[in-house]
Amino acid sequence: MQKNGAMINILLPTDFSENSWNAMVYGVNFFSQSEVHFHVSHILDETGTDVEFNNKKALTEVQAFLTRLRKIAHPKFHKFSFSIQQTSFISGIRKIIEDGKIHLVIMGTRGANLNQQSLVGKNSTAVISRIKCPILVVPEEATYKKPENIAFPTDFYVTYKTKILRGLKLISNCQQSKLKVLYYAKKPEALTDSQKSNRDFLKEQLSDIHHGFYYSINDSLEDALQLFIKSKEVQLIMMMGKNLNFFDQLLFYPVSEAPKYFKKIPFFVLHE
Repeated sequence: MQKNGAMINILLPTDFSENSWNAMVYGVNFFSQSEVHFHVSHILDETGTDVEFNNKKALTEVQAFLTRLRKIAHPKFHKFSFSIQQTSFISGIRKIIEDGKIHLVIMGTRGANLNQQSLVGKNSTAVISRIKCPILVVPEEATYKKPENIAFPTDFYVTYKTKILRGLKLISNCQQSKLKVLYYAKKPEALTDSQKSNRDFLKEQLSDIHHGFYYSINDSLEDALQLFIKSKEVQLIMMMGKNLNFFDQLLFYPVSEAPKYFKKIPFFVLHE
């Protein structure tokens, strides 16, 4: 993530679905008082046949989205540009991130395919798993509300690198939020020396922002987080992409089994 005070480059991929529009609105509101260059992009199916027709159709829809976005954006802080590419989705995302020096990607959990079985769509899953850029994923029922409380679930097994710490601080400061670090375990066990070292380092690094440390013992990580979100009135979840143990448990659910919070609470994935 970018340092405080500098312009942030944010990629808004869109398939013109209501879910992608909702993610855009959330992102514009989230960064309403920050200098941001929003890069709106539509990536056409590389196997498509009528390229000229598809390009014209996409151009019309992108311009319509931009018109709507500018009505809710802050003209002092926000600028917009757009692009249309015909390539594979991940290749297109990588190119935009490199060319536009993108600091953050904002996407919906699901695209136009509402019949999918997984709660997180294939495009969002691909970006989370294969692109080493921070991503804010916005569920379809999420509406922007200033996140007074941000949850950061962790097990203290991973080291917290500079980019992770910078991202935690930037988002917390941007929203003037309280960062609530949640340590989770299935049974009460003493922390290892490595865990203690990582925990103490994290405490030291977060000393200049409003934060707290909390502990949860529960058979189910999903239940623990659900209880924590409710009791602490959490409006945003931040997590490390490197922490795959937590990652898989929290994000990749069948629609029928997803916890309630998943449909309304955005999650912010940080990469080193």
